[in-house]
Amino acid sequence: MMKKIDQRIVDYGVVNEEREGQVLQMHERIERPECLPGTTYKFKTPLSEHALYVTLNDILLNPGTEHEMRRPFEIFINSKNMDHFQ
Repeated sequence: MMKKIDQRIVDYGVVNEEREGQVLQMHERIERPECLPGTTYKFKTPLSEHALYVTLNDILLNPGTEHEMRRPFEIFINSKNMDHFQ
């Protein structure tokens, strides 16, 4: 959200919002399914003449129930020229 500043700035400060996040831990081992839904994104950066391709594959947890959710499972990064990447 953008906010228009129509007065002089006379002071500033860093806002630290401390939120108590609930960490959800998996309580069972999940084997990788044969097929995962995913999306590949193409990034063109001025730092390289070749594009980077980032693939995010998701896993479907609790399929067919009211608690069904899609969560990231794996990521792949590729390019035509990977000489300068680790």
